[in-house]
Amino acid sequence: MSNNYPDDTSDKSHMGPPVSILAAFGRFLVPFLTALVLLLVGALVFHNFLLGDKVLLYKDVGADSINDSYPYFVHLSDYVRREGFPSWSFYVGMGQSLFYLTGNLIWEPVIWLPRELIARAVVFQHLLKTLIAGLLFFRFLQLRGINLCAALTGALLLSFSAYMCVGGCWIISADEVVCFTFLLLAVEEAISRGRWIYIPLAVALIGLVTVFHLYLSAVLLSLYVPMRLVEIYGWKPRVLSGVSAQLAAVAFLGVGLAAIICLGSAYSILNSPRGSGTIANFTWGPMPSVFQLESPLYYVTAALRPFSTDMVGTGDEFRGWVNYFEAPMSYCGLLSLLMLPQAFIGATRRQRILYGLFVSFIVVPVVFPWFRYLFWGFQGGYFRAFALFSIFGIIALSMAAFSRYMERRSFGLLTLVVSLLGLLGVLYLPINEIQALINHQLRQVAAIFLILYATLLITGQIVKRQSITGWIILLLAAIEVIHFDRITVNRPTVTKQELNERVGFNDETVDAIREIKASDNAFFRITKTWGSGPATRPSYNDAMVFGYYGTLSYSSFNSLNYIKFLLAVDAISSANIAEDAQWSQGLVGHPLLSTFACEKYVITTNPVVFETADYYEFVRRFGNIYLFRNQLFLPFGLIFSHYIPEDMFLQLPSWAKPQALLHAVVVSEQNAADKPELSQLTLDELKQQMSDTSLPDAFAERPAGKRRVSDAV
Repeated sequence: MSNNYPDDTSDKSHMGPPVSILAAFGRFLVPFLTALVLLLVGALVFHNFLLGDKVLLYKDVGADSINDSYPYFVHLSDYVRREGFPSWSFYVGMGQSLFYLTGNLIWEPVIWLPRELIARAVVFQHLLKTLIAGLLFFRFLQLRGINLCAALTGALLLSFSAYMCVGGCWIISADEVVCFTFLLLAVEEAISRGRWIYIPLAVALIGLVTVFHLYLSAVLLSLYVPMRLVEIYGWKPRVLSGVSAQLAAVAFLGVGLAAIICLGSAYSILNSPRGSGTIANFTWGPMPSVFQLESPLYYVTAALRPFSTDMVGTGDEFRGWVNYFEAPMSYCGLLSLLMLPQAFIGATRRQRILYGLFVSFIVVPVVFPWFRYLFWGFQGGYFRAFALFSIFGIIALSMAAFSRYMERRSFGLLTLVVSLLGLLGVLYLPINEIQALINHQLRQVAAIFLILYATLLITGQIVKRQSITGWIILLLAAIEVIHFDRITVNRPTVTKQELNERVGFNDETVDAIREIKASDNAFFRITKTWGSGPATRPSYNDAMVFGYYGTLSYSSFNSLNYIKFLLAVDAISSANIAEDAQWSQGLVGHPLLSTFACEKYVITTNPVVFETADYYEFVRRFGNIYLFRNQLFLPFGLIFSHYIPEDMFLQLPSWAKPQALLHAVVVSEQNAADKPELSQLTLDELKQQMSDTSLPDAFAERPAGKRRVSDAV
C-alpha cells in the first residue's frame, strides 16, 4: 500500500497548517480572549478612573491609598533614581531602613515611573494585577478539569471580588490575590502535571510582599495540598506524606531564592513595634475564649456582606462591624452563593467529606472568632487572607458544579430552589438589626440577580440547553460585578484636576521646601505642623512626598527604637501606644525636643505660636503658609562628656526630659560599662546643671565644630 499512496510528508503544503501550529494558536487564543473579557469588565468598572476625572487615591476610609501607599511610591521612585537600592532613609520618621520594602520594586511597578506620573498610573497598576490574577486563576480552574465557560466565569468572579476591588485602596489585598493565586496554580501544576518549577518562583514572590506572607503561604499549602491529594488518591498516608514532603522541599527552595530580601525584611519587621511583640499590635481588644461569640452587629455584617461589599454601607457610610476594610470581604459573585451547594450533588463520599471540611473552615472561624485568631497566629482577628482563602474555595467548588451543569451532568433542581429561598430569606429576614443596616436598593438588585440566575439554570436544565445557558449566565455575572463593583470603587477620590491645583500634596509647601533647599544644603529637620493630604484622615508621611526630613510617620512597621525614643521623652503616651506606634506624630508640639532633634525650620499655617516664641525667626510667607527659622538649631550629631542612666532619665518629669538631653547622653546600664570616657551625672548634679544653665547657654555649650558628626542622608 505504500506504493499506491503518496508519502505523508509529500503534500504538507496542501494539507493546511500543521496540527502543532493549530494547537499552539488555540492555546494562545483562549488566554487572549480571557484577557480581553477581564480587561473589558475592568474598563467598565474603572471607567471614571480611565476616562473620567478620578484618580485611584481615596479620601474616605480608603485614605491609606493616599496617606500610606502614595507617599511610599513617590519616595521610592525618587530613591531608586537618586540612591539606588532601598536602604536607609531620613524621610521616614526620624530615619529608618527601607530594605523591607524592596519587594515593592517588583510588586508595585509604578515606582519605576517619574513621581509626577504615579497618581494617574495607580489604576493601570491595579488593572494589571486584576488581569494577572484572573489569568492565573483561569488556568488553575482548567487544571482542575473545569470547562472554558465556567473557568472564565470563575476568573471573572475572583478578579472582581470584594477582596480585589477593595485592593484598589489597600494595595496589600491586590498583591495577596495575585501571589496566592499563583501559588495555587503552581501547586496544581505540580500535583496534576508534575511541573514543579513554578512553586519556588511563587514562594519567592510571596516572600517579597512581606516575610510574614511566607507564613500565610504555608497555611494555604497545609490546607490545600492534603485536601487535593486526598481528593485524587484517597486516604493513603504514604502517598500523602511523600508528595507533601516533596512539595515542602520545593517550596523551601523558593524561600532560598528570596532569602537575601526576606532576611533583611524580617530584621526590619522584627525591629518594629508590631513585629517585635514588645508593644501591643493595633488593638483588636482582648483575645476571645474558644467558643466565645461576637456582637449581633458582627453576625449581621458577616451574613450580608457576601451579597455585596456595600450591602451595609459604602466607605465612610459603612454601618457594619468595625470598618469597611476590616469587616468580612466575602463577596465573590451571587452565582457562587447559589452554586456552592451544588458541589455536593453527584460528588463521591470522599469529596463530600472534603467539601464539608472546607465549609467548616469558612463557618467556624466566623461563628467563633477564636479560630480566626488562631489562623493569624494570635496576632489579631483579621478577616484578611482568611477571606481570600475562603473565596478561592467557594469559587472553585461553585465553578466545578457550574461546569458539570453545562456538561449535562449531576444537577439538583430542588437544591437550587432551596438555596435560592435560603439566600432570599437572609436578605428579607424580618429582624430589625438586619433591616436597619441593609441597603434596601442593593437588596432588591441582589434578589433580582439571584432569581435571574435560578431561572436561567432551571430553564436550561428543562430545555436541555445547558451549554448556551452557561454563556448567558457568564454575561449576567459580568453585568452583576460591573454594577456592584462600580459602587465599591466610585467613592470620594482625588481628581485629576486637583493634581494640577495648589491643593493637597501640591500646595504651597512645595514652594517653601524649594526655597529652603535653594539656600541651605546642610543636614536639618523641618517641622510641618499639619498634614497636606486631601483625605478625611490626617497625613503623617508628608516628608516623603515633599522631600524633607521630619519626625512624623505613619507605618505598620515604624522603627522600634524610634517609638521607644518617643515613649521615653513622653512625646507619645503608653496608654495609646497601639495606635501611636503606627500613626506617630513624632516631635510636633514639642519645640525643645524638636530643636534637640535638628529642627532648623518650621512650616505652619498657624504662625501665632512661633511669632511669640523667643528663638523662632520669621523668614517668609507662601500663600497661607508661614516659614520660620529656629535660631537655636543643633546640627546632626552631638558630643557629650557626661551621661545619665536610662532608668534615671525615665523617672524625670516630662518638662525636664528635653532639658536633660542638652546636658548628658542617656545610656542604659548594660552599655554604661563600655563608655569609660563618659562620667556619670547624679540626679542632683543634673538638676544643678539644669538650674544654673539657661537654655541659650545650654545650646551654646555644644560648639559647632565638635557637634557635627555627619551630614549623612
